[in-house]
Amino acid sequence: MAAVEEEVRPLPEDLLAIARRSEEGRGRLTVYLGYAAGVGKTYTMLEDALQRRGEGVDIVIGYVETHGRPETGALAARLEAVPPATIDYQGLTLREMNLDAVLERHPEVALVDELAHTNAPGSRHVKRYEDVEELLHAGISVYTTVNIQHVESQSDAVAQITGVRVLETVPDTFLSGADEIRLVDVTPEELRLRLRAGKVYVRDMAEAAIGRFFSTGNLLALRQLALRYVATATDRQMVGHMRARAIPGPWPAAERLLVGIRPGPTAGQLVRAGYRLAVRLDADWVVLTVDLESERALTLRERAWLTAALETGRRLGGRIVRLRGEDVADEILRYARRNNVTMIMLGKPRGVDSLFSPVYRVLRRSRGIDIVLYEPKEDVVRIPILRQVPHLLSWDYAASLVLIAAAWGASILLQGIAQPELLLVLQLLPVVVTALFFRRGAALLAAVVSILAFDLIFVKPYYSLTVDDWGYFAAFAGYVVIALVVSRLASRLRRLLPQMRESEAEVEAVAGLSRDLARAATREEAFDTLARHMQGFGPGSSAVLAPGPAGLHVLAGDPGYPLDAKERSIARWSYENGEAAGRGTDNLPSGTGHYIPVRVHRLTFGVMAFVFADPEEVLTPENKEIFQTMALLAALTLERMN
Repeated sequence: MAAVEEEVRPLPEDLLAIARRSEEGRGRLTVYLGYAAGVGKTYTMLEDALQRRGEGVDIVIGYVETHGRPETGALAARLEAVPPATIDYQGLTLREMNLDAVLERHPEVALVDELAHTNAPGSRHVKRYEDVEELLHAGISVYTTVNIQHVESQSDAVAQITGVRVLETVPDTFLSGADEIRLVDVTPEELRLRLRAGKVYVRDMAEAAIGRFFSTGNLLALRQLALRYVATATDRQMVGHMRARAIPGPWPAAERLLVGIRPGPTAGQLVRAGYRLAVRLDADWVVLTVDLESERALTLRERAWLTAALETGRRLGGRIVRLRGEDVADEILRYARRNNVTMIMLGKPRGVDSLFSPVYRVLRRSRGIDIVLYEPKEDVVRIPILRQVPHLLSWDYAASLVLIAAAWGASILLQGIAQPELLLVLQLLPVVVTALFFRRGAALLAAVVSILAFDLIFVKPYYSLTVDDWGYFAAFAGYVVIALVVSRLASRLRRLLPQMRESEAEVEAVAGLSRDLARAATREEAFDTLARHMQGFGPGSSAVLAPGPAGLHVLAGDPGYPLDAKERSIARWSYENGEAAGRGTDNLPSGTGHYIPVRVHRLTFGVMAFVFADPEEVLTPENKEIFQTMALLAALTLERMN
């Protein structure tokens, strides 16, 4: 007998929601959502109203604010309008929607602009959305407008983006009951043109607004908020629809996932788990690893674990990111915030690693980013304890202790000559030196050990940690503060200097090549120039290959470039397909050389070839980008010559 499939029924709460939404006599709510003033919410609402009136629908204006815009005013004049109510307040005459008059008129649809507006004192309701709620309960459908900055759940994000805290907001619970949310959208460039043309504010106000709230960055961010809000609302409606009808699915709204890995036997497991989570969330995902500048070199086994995990991530469609820094947590969070990551997935610390893992620092400092901890299913290989505690045994800690010992020795020699206060300053030197040149932990260790040693040897009572003079406590605290401040500044400087050097090298390489290519008069001179600028990227051989009667051959650069049959076939594939190939790429990575086509506008003039003297070395991503830029510059020059 065939198995009877289990009956799938809607949830009771979903059926109740449908019943409430289809309650007899309740009007429908349509919200026109924009990301800023001037995108055309009111104009679009009026256009739709005129179209519906042409279809025979009874529509009136409950309240519309034209802001003096003639185009909007012309559309509003074509529709019946309920005269507004006037309220005297502190010597001012304020105009508000005449709620009672709209209820008495009882149209099929009422247009109510500026949903987040706060009514004048003396009105029946404090907020205009409460007026709209009463109209809906009376069976009147409502068209209304609101900007994303006035949505209550988005107010914190808007304040962070623009620096302006919006006080008038609409609860998300009210908007969640909307039957339809229509996005009114224009590009930031178009909106700024409208501002300059005086179509949003008067010209003086427009110029001030462009420089502040309506900056391109602000508008892009606000636009993204509006797009995501509408997408989420649509997804929520779809989920409710499918739940009520017992339809399996759908996928939730997309997020952006970062999977942080370290060299270990479970790195591959973590990547695969991240892929599964990304699929469930329908999210873009990134596999990130941080190479610690102060950490000992990876063993061959650790390098194999890391390489295999990164390759797994690449094969599963994730973006691979490798960073260098001094603190794993800092680098992960910096990348996450810079790239709008919404969720971070990390391996759960185990064993001795639990005491020193950066996972806990990521948890403490995530601030709005969801954290997922993955528990490995098994330990494939046990990692030695010494490899789990790399920082405590690193050379910078040893160097700091040596500096402290040297300061002790000098202090002992000067004990009978110098005052204790001067000896205290001498103890500060290893703290400052350690903070400048080593990691933060080493600087803090130097501060603590140096102070304790000074108290033990030079402060009465001797050979005791007891302190009679409370002034020394202030000195102790100062030591720690100085160590932390100096080490933080030094670490930031150490992080920025390599970046600055790399940027300077890249700019110089590109600028120098551009200058020399401008002087090239022939194809051979251009290739020679390109080959000359390829040198200096590491010990190895470089050349520029060009097609000939016998196929690709070395036209410029190192005449002894190792171009055997295998390498020649890889270079030919790069030339014919217009893509990078060889070692360190996704195309024919079994080769020893790296090949980049000199190509522009579907014209390929040759191939840049580079191979390291050490077969284990590969081009860094930065050098790959420089090579690609150089290839493009050379191709543009050759195209000009043709």
